Amino acid sequence: MKVSILMAGGLALSLLGTGCATKKYVAKTIAPVEQRVTSTESKNTEQDQKLTANAQQIDSVDKDLSRTKERLTDVDTKAAAAGTAAQAAAAAAQAADSRAGGAQTAADGARTLAQQGIAQTGQLAKNVDGTLRLKEFKNGTVQFGFNSRTLDDAAKAALDGVIGSVSGQQRYIIEVQGYTDKTGDVIYNEGLSEDRAQAVARYLANQHKVPLHNITMLGSGVAEGEQKTRDERKQARKVDVRILVPELATVASN
Repeated sequence: MKVSILMAGGLALSLLGTGCATKKYVAKTIAPVEQRVTSTESKNTEQDQKLTANAQQIDSVDKDLSRTKERLTDVDTKAAAAGTAAQAAAAAAQAADSRAGGAQTAADGARTLAQQGIAQTGQLAKNVDGTLRLKEFKNGTVQFGFNSRTLDDAAKAALDGVIGSVSGQQRYIIEVQGYTDKTGDVIYNEGLSEDRAQAVARYLANQHKVPLHNITMLGSGVAEGEQKTRDERKQARKVDVRILVPELATVASN
């Protein structure tokens, strides 16, 4: 019995000693592992902090890039607007230059017309009795057939050529003077010459719209000259047309 108790006690002591040795062994084995784990966790924490810092820096860079892009876009927009405005300004300047050139041309033309008008409407020369002094501007002759009072095509063409020269004239007088040959009665010839002058005046007024107050008319009867030959008598059957315009006075310069 005593032996059993002693054996049991020895066994217990042996187990206790073995347990203590195991704990020490485990403690020595685990301690380095815990240190390495702690070191690893510390390093992981530092890496996490660095990663966080890097992420913040990347986010900041992204924001800076975004703002830079926005500014570049704004600059591009403003540059495009400035280019468009510059083109519009250049077009406006060109148009202004064109208008200025046209205005200058118009002014030069108006100045020239004014000078011409001054030259044409200057002081008119007058005779002693106060009437205008006139000068011959154009003349022509219209032929008539024997005992004829009407204008043929040749006579109308001759009148067209004479009256065309008054275009642009503001003041003029047309003298119409009719004649006959010496054949026939004097009184009859006076009436015939008057009819011929009237035919010419009527054509000028109706076809060329010459105002009646610009026409003076006279039937002068038999034309001057001996009229010995047939050709001389033919040339006497006529109406003479003269266009008169006012003569400008000469103004002395001081």
